[in-house]
Amino acid sequence: MNEIVGHKTIRNEDGTTRHEPLTKEEANSIWAQSVKAEKDRAEKMPDEKSALKQLNDAHQRLRELGWQEAIYCPKDGSMFSAIEAGSTGIHECNYMGEWPNGSWNIYDGDVWPSRPILWRPKKESDPSVNLGPVGIG
Repeated sequence: MNEIVGHKTIRNEDGTTRHEPLTKEEANSIWAQSVKAEKDRAEKMPDEKSALKQLNDAHQRLRELGWQEAIYCPKDGSMFSAIEAGSTGIHECNYMGEWPNGSWNIYDGDVWPSRPILWRPKKESDPSVNLGPVGIG
């Protein structure tokens, strides 16, 4: 029998979460994926210049897909979709307060402060889009 070394949180289709045991085999597999992803990133972007180029390309492509700079988001408290640097998710967000002294909030079963880089009007498929942990898969 495979040793249990922790637990994993799984999001159900209805948005709720559940916890299940994490086996040593699963943990080792996740670690191996993480090490491989780090190696792949180092090969694709061996230095800061190449990493900045790829970051710029991704930012530009998202703008081509209809995303706008976060400073241009609605300031009336209405909900919109947002992307944060360092996240692979599209999050439900709003801006509260008077510009420029207000703040952004992300909603995902709770409310979290945010510093989004891009926004767009909500789409039917948002905000459940989340590609999983950064660097895995």
